[in-house]
Amino acid sequence: MSDLPATTAPATPATYDPEKLRLIRDMFAKGATDNEFLVMMELASRYQLDPFSKQIWLVKYGDNPAQIFAGRDGYLAIAHRSGQFDGMESGTRKDGDALVGWCKVYRRDMSHPFEIEVHASEYSTGRNLWKDKPRTMIQKVAEAQCLRRAFSISGLYSPEEIDTCDRAPRYVGEVPQATPTCCEVCGIPVPEEIREKTKEHTPRVLCVGCFSKWWNEQKEVQA
Repeated sequence: MSDLPATTAPATPATYDPEKLRLIRDMFAKGATDNEFLVMMELASRYQLDPFSKQIWLVKYGDNPAQIFAGRDGYLAIAHRSGQFDGMESGTRKDGDALVGWCKVYRRDMSHPFEIEVHASEYSTGRNLWKDKPRTMIQKVAEAQCLRRAFSISGLYSPEEIDTCDRAPRYVGEVPQATPTCCEVCGIPVPEEIREKTKEHTPRVLCVGCFSKWWNEQKEVQA
């Protein structure tokens, strides 16, 4: 079982003055709407997660709804504070050619552990860390899902579970590098049917919102 130490996080949710709230929004929720930022802060308060320790953050791609993430350390903090966490086992195995991540989470008040298995083929983007460290990535997915189930955590996901074109969270609003399937302007994934329609007009990969903006700019230039 896991021999991770108990968390030293405070027992009550942190409160922030307006200056710190602005800092959190600028650093860990760049581009969020007012409602999205409020949801993130509500989840941070409910689960006692600290944005400054990167236990919770928000990623916004263009006009798409924001994704609110928690790292494994954030999930573990919740588990430790419950007083019922009794350790965790996790790893990977091969099922034929398939790579499988697994995790068991134990609670003191339950006689059987929570168990999760996840297949890398359902989550891997085949790029970056998924290419270089597939076992680490799929193990993190299994750990996040098992901890969420064991401690009834909702509204949060780990970045390894969500297809964000396999990019690290953007804490200060930088635009990620373009890929053949993601918008060159805002970085969100672009469905194949949209890519096919827009390439008749431009070789750039653009989402609907960025294409519309580009299209209007072209019409203004031609006017």
